[in-house]
Amino acid sequence: MTTPDPNSPVTRLLRYANEVHALAGRCGRKDLAEVLAGCAARWKHECTDIVVAGAQKRGKSRLLNTLVGHPDLLPVDADVATDCFLSLRRGPRLTAVVHRSTDAGPVQTPITIESIPDYASMRGDAGKRRDVVSVDITLDNPLLDGLRLLDTPGVDSLTVGHRQVTVAMLQRADALLFALSAQDQPVLRHELEFLAEAAERVQAIAFVLTKVEDSNNWRVLMEENQARLRTFVSQAVAENPARAATLEPLLTAPWIPVSAKLAEAAEAKRREGRQERADALRARSGMDALERHLRAFAEGRDFARGATVVSAALSALDSLATTAQDDVAAGSDDSGDVAARLAEVEADLEGLSELAARRRAGAVANTFLGREVSGIVAARVAEIRQPYENSITALKKQDQLDRFTAELPMSVQRSLEAAWSQIVYDVEVLARKTLDAFARDLGLDPVAFAADRGAAPNVSQVQIRKDESADAPAQVDMIRDVLPSASIGLSLGGFAATLLGPVGFILVAPAIGAAMFMGRRSMEKVQRNQSAIRTALRDQFAAVSREMTLDLERMVATWRVSVEQAADEHLMRRRKELESRRAELKAASARSEAERKKARESGQDRISAINTLTRRGQELRRELAAAVAALGAERPAAPAAAPAPAGS
Repeated sequence: MTTPDPNSPVTRLLRYANEVHALAGRCGRKDLAEVLAGCAARWKHECTDIVVAGAQKRGKSRLLNTLVGHPDLLPVDADVATDCFLSLRRGPRLTAVVHRSTDAGPVQTPITIESIPDYASMRGDAGKRRDVVSVDITLDNPLLDGLRLLDTPGVDSLTVGHRQVTVAMLQRADALLFALSAQDQPVLRHELEFLAEAAERVQAIAFVLTKVEDSNNWRVLMEENQARLRTFVSQAVAENPARAATLEPLLTAPWIPVSAKLAEAAEAKRREGRQERADALRARSGMDALERHLRAFAEGRDFARGATVVSAALSALDSLATTAQDDVAAGSDDSGDVAARLAEVEADLEGLSELAARRRAGAVANTFLGREVSGIVAARVAEIRQPYENSITALKKQDQLDRFTAELPMSVQRSLEAAWSQIVYDVEVLARKTLDAFARDLGLDPVAFAADRGAAPNVSQVQIRKDESADAPAQVDMIRDVLPSASIGLSLGGFAATLLGPVGFILVAPAIGAAMFMGRRSMEKVQRNQSAIRTALRDQFAAVSREMTLDLERMVATWRVSVEQAADEHLMRRRKELESRRAELKAASARSEAERKKARESGQDRISAINTLTRRGQELRRELAAAVAALGAERPAAPAAAPAPAGS
């Protein structure tokens, strides 16, 4: 059995984590000790977790399908569902299991491979997606030996729920692959902000530039992405120099250009027996270089996990330092030291009171969200209804009306269901803008919430009450129908009598009158049916508008409660911490001189230990960062600048 090197970074890291854990325990901070224990517990995991993240349509799902050799495994034309992730790991055969979180506890359900999109993508069945946390897929691929790939929801800024799920996944990740596309716009601000957040949780990061097969300018785009990243990091570090340690490693992370399309074409050529062509396409796809990088992540997972432990330890030390500094101030011979610390606490408490007032004012402003929802629904539904109104006016014949009426129910239903997605989007943007501003005003991060745009309210089909006389024998109203037609006939008959005489009048006048009567009768029937359709449409749209508004008002109310509860919990927790500090400072100032001296010496000893551990942690973090960077030291060869068509 090989004896571990006592001076290796990993051994020193574990020893360091134990020391910080012990210090947290001695200081009575069980909460901090548990966080460190949780980070260290992952050391026993033999599988390397690699999160694949990126905005929608960046090509990450197709990339994963290509990596594991199953082009149709994960849905590539719809984003992963909110609150869900897809796990790919090695197993003896191809299987899929849905994991749900229900009120009765976790539930696992085997599903077919073909039905994965129903449970895990935004295009799937809303009922099947409900409560799904993950879909665990196993397949026998050597690449996954000791690896688990995690496909996550898009991190687009307008889908906060997606972003939060992906950030949460990083807590358990050993490495991050961040996908950008050579055929889309350069990296956006919300993607950079996600990367900054990710860098605080995981240190092994690589950028994957997908879809390079059809772009002659991918190198230019990659350079622009790198320039934007440098600008973002430099600005963030200038605003807060303490972030340099976590953000600057992003600048040395490798960039791996790949083409899933070329890799798929290589497989097709291999199946045709064209080995040489297949090898050339595979080499130009960049996939071999990506696979080597994944294996390097697996082999160096201890370094990546070590970075996570160090970050947690440094955060814990920062919290411990505050309490130690309070003890030193309370034990000082100069009463002004305690007074100064108490003044800081009182100022913070006063600031909390101001925040609480702003919270109440903000909550009042938030109540108007429900009213704005009604306006959004009304405007969108009016846009949908107007083309139908225009079409009805253009219908001049009964057979046109009949065809229009037959197709109308399903047409309206599809229109309303499509409108629902846009309406929810509009409401979500409005709510996020309002509630995020509310949260930021209170010093909170944005709270996760996202709507299911597929879960439209029940949209019943339009029911048109057609003119019941349309297919029945004419029931003539003498006053409404005959008299006007007879009058017209008599007028025309008077003119004809001068030419044909009395016999002519008797024969022609009734004939012309009958023809005019039937034409008028048909025209009025059309008009009555047009009116019936318009009335039905207006009733239907009004009913659906009410249902949509009610559903969305409930949705927005739920978001409001979520954000406001988070604000209350934050304010309450912060107030409790400050009041506890104030009580301890006051109690310490009333102690005997000997007790104060003991507290002061204890605080000074802890501050000395904390400073020493902090320096060691920062050194370890730099050392581990260099080790992680070395994992990608062999930079992948770039595909050709202008590759030939995939099918050549």
